[in-house]
Amino acid sequence: MRILDRYAVRQLLPTWVWCLTVFTFLSCLIDLFEHLDEILRYHIPAHTVLEYYVNFLPLVFVRASPLALLLSAAFVASRLARHQELLAMSASGTSLLRASVPFLFVGWLASLTVFVVNDRIVPQAARTYEEIKQGAFHGRAASDVLENVAVTDTLNRLYHARQLNLQTKELSNLTVLEHDRHNHPTKSLYASRAIWTAHGWLLLQGTIYRVGLKGTLQGDPEPFEERLITYPVSPESFRTPEALPETMRYGQLRLLITRLRQMGIVNVRRYEVELASKLTLPLMNLVVCLIAFAGSTRAQLRGNLRGLGLSLGWGLVYYVGVGFGEGIGKKGLFFVPAFATVWIPHLFTVWWCLRLLRRAP
Repeated sequence: MRILDRYAVRQLLPTWVWCLTVFTFLSCLIDLFEHLDEILRYHIPAHTVLEYYVNFLPLVFVRASPLALLLSAAFVASRLARHQELLAMSASGTSLLRASVPFLFVGWLASLTVFVVNDRIVPQAARTYEEIKQGAFHGRAASDVLENVAVTDTLNRLYHARQLNLQTKELSNLTVLEHDRHNHPTKSLYASRAIWTAHGWLLLQGTIYRVGLKGTLQGDPEPFEERLITYPVSPESFRTPEALPETMRYGQLRLLITRLRQMGIVNVRRYEVELASKLTLPLMNLVVCLIAFAGSTRAQLRGNLRGLGLSLGWGLVYYVGVGFGEGIGKKGLFFVPAFATVWIPHLFTVWWCLRLLRRAP
């Protein structure tokens, strides 16, 4: 790494950490004021509140990191442009594209950190966070109806339901896929309804299928009207973060998609969007660095504040585009593959910023 690169990195890294600290502190402070009434009303112990916010921090970190990096990179790049340092680099033969390398390095470092935290720490933190939130903050109960829940048990069974009603303890459109030790499907069961009882799950209006080694059906399907089965899962098993695609690890979610397709469930767009988002969310740290640098360097031509404003404005448009793409992917609009709707905003933004940097004088 050259001296100029180290110079830019030494300015950007502390600024990013400072912005991230401020954003995290403000998020915790706002959340604390929202729950202050419950804390005082139910006399929640200080150690419980502390544990709640310790597990809240990783969730804030992965979401706040791109915003903090956008602001800090835009500020540092604008300062370099205002002090004519970018002009000096250009005079020495360094293009704007080459000058953006230290910003991209910090963005790559932040992306790697966010991916590790989101994949390794967030699932467990989210589980503890939700348990404390539902157990201690009584006034903040979760919704009684959950959509598209899935969970596995120790016997290598996969359970997927279109809807879970926690109040009635009932699953709708339940599919159970059993696997052997080599993860080959051996048996599939479908039930239109599954009701939790003291003796197990009461399955209604379903069919059982036997599956061969190559995924082909063995024998005739076995329909039934009612059947009581003692599966080692309960309604509470489906409400844990491990059963929700948003908080699964990348490998777990990818395996879930594979097994759902083995069940014959082809509409897995929501899961595909979440899988792609687990890669693009960390990648946003790298993209916002490129946005901030490309926008702030416009200050050389259009004024100092104009470049900073462009960076933040482009960042806002980028965030809207990302949300719009994920929404289209989950709804299945325009017949575009789910992964494409998630990746297009990111790829288009990178292309646009690189185009501006190459065309800069």
